[in-house]
Amino acid sequence: MEWKQLGQLREGNRLEAKLAKGGVPTSVWETYSAFANTEGGIILLGVREESDGTLAVEGLEGAERLLKKFWDGVNNPSKVSANLLTNSDVALGEVAGKTYLSIQVPRAPRQFRPVYVGGDQARGTYRRNGEGDYHCSPDEIVAMVRDASPSPLDALVLDDFGLDALNMESVERFRATMEAVRPGHPWNRLSLEDLLLKLNAAGRVEGERELRPTRAGLLMFGYEYEIVREYPEYFLDYREMGEGTRWRDRVVSNDGTWSGGIFDFWSQVLPRLSAGVKRPFMLGESLQRVDDTEMHAAVREAFVNGLVHADYYGRRGVVALRFPDKVEVGNPGGLRIALDVMLAGGVSDARNPTLMKMFGLINACEKAGSGFDVMRRAATDARAPMPEAEESFGPDRVVVTVYLGSAAADRAYELAPSRDAAHRSGLEAPFADKPPIREMPAADLRGYSAEERTVLFMARERGEFARRDVEQLLSCGSTKAKAVVGALLKKRAIAPKGGGRSTRYVISEG
Repeated sequence: MEWKQLGQLREGNRLEAKLAKGGVPTSVWETYSAFANTEGGIILLGVREESDGTLAVEGLEGAERLLKKFWDGVNNPSKVSANLLTNSDVALGEVAGKTYLSIQVPRAPRQFRPVYVGGDQARGTYRRNGEGDYHCSPDEIVAMVRDASPSPLDALVLDDFGLDALNMESVERFRATMEAVRPGHPWNRLSLEDLLLKLNAAGRVEGERELRPTRAGLLMFGYEYEIVREYPEYFLDYREMGEGTRWRDRVVSNDGTWSGGIFDFWSQVLPRLSAGVKRPFMLGESLQRVDDTEMHAAVREAFVNGLVHADYYGRRGVVALRFPDKVEVGNPGGLRIALDVMLAGGVSDARNPTLMKMFGLINACEKAGSGFDVMRRAATDARAPMPEAEESFGPDRVVVTVYLGSAAADRAYELAPSRDAAHRSGLEAPFADKPPIREMPAADLRGYSAEERTVLFMARERGEFARRDVEQLLSCGSTKAKAVVGALLKKRAIAPKGGGRSTRYVISEG
């Protein structure tokens, strides 16, 4: 990045400025760890933050020498546990004869996390929260260590459990579902024990003949009171939300009236999440899909993704919420790939790949890495807002939102331009095939890029938006999102509302 881009930024969750008067500051390594273990970010040395939040270059003394010391440090395992940087990530820049150092720290691949400093994982692991770095808790460190494993964790055979921990009626229902969607599959005629073996839901401890459940088998088909012996924080929760925080219907894994396993939860909750979605949708006794639609596929994808990507050792459990106009699915555990990579699609790294294989056998999820493509296609088809994803930390959690195209679509339709207005502006309006209830202000959009037009439609639809909304809408990183927002600000199409990390944007009145 050049200074004209950096100078528009402010210190925050992904930017840290340090004066570095006495050389490479010790706190650089803490920030390096924090950025690597969170979302990545930029460290600027030789730069100060002004009272109004803007950045100014103070300059470095002996910049080349400082640069060498930084490289020596980042390659020293006693300083940091992993060097994630390439030559293009670290560069000296100059403004008005003053030199500064820019260090762009990427989000660390899960195999390298936790990235820690001082050779001490327990006390030297940091994450970023707002404008500061904080020590990770033991639970956060253990979760990152689990995710770093190259082996699929849900395939482990549990030698403290027998097959009596599994609800065999649930296994029978799974086989019936599989037979309905894959009538010619050779596994349909297997005994239940042989089917569990093929699914990798059960296995044998070396030297034993007795079958025992794997972690995936226990989660998928186990009784809740058995599952919590292995996963003390295990909890599944579905709520149909009414007004405010009140709910009208609820299914929880620990109420004792059903098994409490993942498959039975999916069987009960999927019809509830899909109920009322436009166009008929029916599920037979075996949950075979009938008269499927893009939106049903999107809801199914969001729900199953929450179940197979969850860290069941983590806190707060899997929560699926059905609102009148949207579905929200939250799961414990952070993303195993960067958020912008997940939004772009084509790459998958399931935390529980054995569970994903099982759901794939009953056509409950699409091929790996295509989930957000399915959700975006459904949003376009239903004239609904684009799906959203948010990752939070402490405890680690991911929430995916799918808008259903009912009330949300009607609201967007009311704000849509007419066919003639869209034609005059050169804009392919997604709702221009119907006469509007009220016209948007006529504006000549021929000078706007496709990305800028898309963001303007979001602004008109939502009223206001944040830069993160642009990242999700365009499936891009923060750099591209900032560039699009900056271009719209320069054209005075939008105006900022608030300041700092909470800045939001609205359609300009000028």
